[in-house]
Amino acid sequence: MWLLSTDRAELHYFSRTFDADGGYAILSHTWEKNEQTYQEVRAISERCRRHHANPRDDPELSPKIREMCILAEEHGYQWAWVDSCCIDKTSSSELSEAVNSMYRWYSDCEVCYAYLADVPGDCILDASNSAFRRSRWHTRGWTLQELVAPARLLFISSDWTELGNRTTLANLLQEITGIESRIFTRQKRPADFSIASRMNWASRRRTTRVEDEAYCLMGLFDVSMPANYGEGERAFTRLQYEIMRHNSDTSLFVFGDDFLPRGDFSTHGITLGLHVDICDTWQFLLASSPREFETRVHYTPRVRRSSVSQDSGGAWDGAEASSPFDAVELPRISMTSHGVKLRLPVFEADGITIAVLLCQDDNDHLGLLLMRDASEEEEDPTRPRYHTGCHWRSDMLRSPSWSITRLARLGRDLNDLQFNGKRVEAKWRTLYVVPRPPQGLSPSATTTRLTINCDPDPPFRFPHFLVSRLLALRAEVTEHQPHQHLITMTIFRLGGAAEQICLDLGLCQNQRGYFCRWSKVTIYHDGGHPQGYDDPSSHSCSQHHVDFWPSRSKVFGDADRAVRLSFTPCKRSPTRTLVVHLELFGRVYEEILREADVSFPPPPNPTRITLAPPAVDCPSSHQAQRNSRQAYHYLPLHSFAPHEQSGGHAHGAPQRAAPIVQPVGLYAASFAGHGSGDCYPAATTASPQPFSVHREVAIDTGGQRSLIHPAPTLHK
Repeated sequence: MWLLSTDRAELHYFSRTFDADGGYAILSHTWEKNEQTYQEVRAISERCRRHHANPRDDPELSPKIREMCILAEEHGYQWAWVDSCCIDKTSSSELSEAVNSMYRWYSDCEVCYAYLADVPGDCILDASNSAFRRSRWHTRGWTLQELVAPARLLFISSDWTELGNRTTLANLLQEITGIESRIFTRQKRPADFSIASRMNWASRRRTTRVEDEAYCLMGLFDVSMPANYGEGERAFTRLQYEIMRHNSDTSLFVFGDDFLPRGDFSTHGITLGLHVDICDTWQFLLASSPREFETRVHYTPRVRRSSVSQDSGGAWDGAEASSPFDAVELPRISMTSHGVKLRLPVFEADGITIAVLLCQDDNDHLGLLLMRDASEEEEDPTRPRYHTGCHWRSDMLRSPSWSITRLARLGRDLNDLQFNGKRVEAKWRTLYVVPRPPQGLSPSATTTRLTINCDPDPPFRFPHFLVSRLLALRAEVTEHQPHQHLITMTIFRLGGAAEQICLDLGLCQNQRGYFCRWSKVTIYHDGGHPQGYDDPSSHSCSQHHVDFWPSRSKVFGDADRAVRLSFTPCKRSPTRTLVVHLELFGRVYEEILREADVSFPPPPNPTRITLAPPAVDCPSSHQAQRNSRQAYHYLPLHSFAPHEQSGGHAHGAPQRAAPIVQPVGLYAASFAGHGSGDCYPAATTASPQPFSVHREVAIDTGGQRSLIHPAPTLHK
């Protein structure tokens, strides 16, 4: 490792951490823009050496590095480590070594200084809304191990004065981070907590690079793996594989925020849907991010460690030997090319397979819901494979809709397990579970699945760069078409939280049979009812027709959450296609953007295409369709079609389709996530049908006549 000499801020290499005489101090901090790199610090040292100057006094040296060296020297340490400049990130091997060694480096240090750049020295730490409670340091992924690993940690204010130490602030830190205070006093080790509990510690923390969600947790789970920046979400999948190789703790599979309740489902108005949606990541065994671990659970065999006999190979001993299942075993996990091989107690009920995970929260033992993978039955019937989760809905909700849940509450007593109000008996079985979505269906492959942009001249186009930025905010992108006249796009789990934005893009047919484009935004949060909730198929012509908006731009929402929706003509086909652009504003959304280091640029300068009004009325619908049929054949059958009712529009459109119905067509578009149950478009054998385009003149707010960009009509 490279260490800075505290008296001169010069870099020196040590092959072993203990080779540094007197030990070393280490800095924990949150990165700002323009952090000084290894190469820059070396360049300053070389220049100062030529001029016989002290690099620590050089004005080009980062003040953070200088103050760290001064503080460590004052406390008697000759060496210091700062991650921004003590790792040569141009060397992939050195970077990978540092990522894998970092937890040990923090554990081996003499003292760790947690520099809180946003906390002043006179801060009252335990005040209800103190800067210490709100510090960005508590929200970053890498600072989790930096909080837990060192034996001695001091909090340092923005003016480099000491605020306190981790031991005396243990109870306050528990309030802020949700981590049990005994971790901070070394009365307990991270390994004493279940995998799900440790994942939960990281669930509210953020990293700039998606790969770092996994890399920053390797030390916490005592695993190693090569760092490969650029692999995206695969890093977290690899982390889970490594954990399974070393640990049979089945709490790794306990994630999600919806559990089927105890008792008779009918008393809750619950209906189960027995189908699999392979486009939903919750139908797979492994999580896509630590943010999904919203529940802290105990791994039961770990809790009952005292009742496990060493001579029985880890089997339950004593009174547990003949109960609660048919044999004395512990869970086993292994990876195969056919899926993750699990050995667990299993029972069947109501057409669902349930595996008892031997995990419990503060109330109940938990079961993992499994659905047979029908596509694999003929391929290898001797080894049936399963997906996790099932669809459900409750008629007692104000707006019943299909959701996916992965887990069920089975009661407090393993000897009296209950499912749907009935007692069940589980027996040890071996089964295979699909770990992750197949290639092309993972969240990172979203843009390859979207069909909204596939047609050369669609009514709307949603740029892929916007999709990618939404993915960087941890939203999942799927497609859904509630109605032939409507595209519904939903940004779900924005920022990994219960934030959802529904964007409706539709066509409205006027009494003369011509189509106009309309759009609206509906904002959901905290699982409550959305702002301005109404039927997604309905709209107000005066409020939602795009060409009636000033510059085709409109803001939806409030001071906490706001979306500015804008439309500009496509450069390639300005009279046929509008390009969608959105920006996020408001206190909540701006914090999400800031934490992810993502921004949405303003839209290009909007241009309106104007033309004189027709001298005579438009030709008859039949004549216009016949004339335009030869000119425009650019949308497939299921894109949009006119209402069957004469002069109707989207006000009378059907309700949102249930997710168990496969939508078809090009514009089955939505950003959707766990809980929606929305399906991806199924393949259709319908042959393309010709469309025609009609032009209609609208008046904008400036009094200028403006073209309402033409939309297709279907010829049958």
